[in-house]
Amino acid sequence: MVSKITDFKPFWIDLIKSTWVLGIILILLWGFPRFIMVLQANQTGNYQWISVIFMSMWLVPWIFLTKSGRLNIGIKSPRNSMWLVYGLVLGALGCLIMYVTAVYLYGDSISNWFVYVANSYSNVPSELTRQDRLIYFIVYAVISMVFSPIGEELFYRGVVHHCFSLKWDHRIASIIDSAAFSITHLAHFGIVFNHGHWEFLLIQQQSGWPCCL
Repeated sequence: MVSKITDFKPFWIDLIKSTWVLGIILILLWGFPRFIMVLQANQTGNYQWISVIFMSMWLVPWIFLTKSGRLNIGIKSPRNSMWLVYGLVLGALGCLIMYVTAVYLYGDSISNWFVYVANSYSNVPSELTRQDRLIYFIVYAVISMVFSPIGEELFYRGVVHHCFSLKWDHRIASIIDSAAFSITHLAHFGIVFNHGHWEFLLIQQQSGWPCCL
């Protein structure tokens, strides 16, 4: 992938002048509000606006990049469609390994990231029927497994990375977009709302130990 100034729409280049500055602006416009909104949602159980953030990330490549830019960040048909199947299988296997590891190390304590994330999505009205709860689950699952990860890849690994790779090489760009991605996800797990107060899980503790530092 070769980054070129022509990969970005002229309007944004004329307005901002520098692609790396555009990258910082994008991180602030999408990453910072999402960070705050996720923390609030973890406390209130209301995630409806988080879904809007995830879905809007899908639009970023079409707003800021030209057709050649979108091709350069990988928005194109795969050369071998079987890699989509391989990716699905490897992703499911990786998730299974992470789940087994989390259960082995942390059991059902809050240090198990699957437990904390599941509990954060479990704040639904108690009067809902079994069928309504199933609908809630499907809506949350689709958003979490489709709109969130694909939108994030298009945003962080795609557009944000491209903004910085034009100024520096891809290694530096990868460090920056990965750091932005990681810091944003502290709101999902790391900074946790537990029993009515906030805690920072700097290092997770094994099951049976105090869960937080």
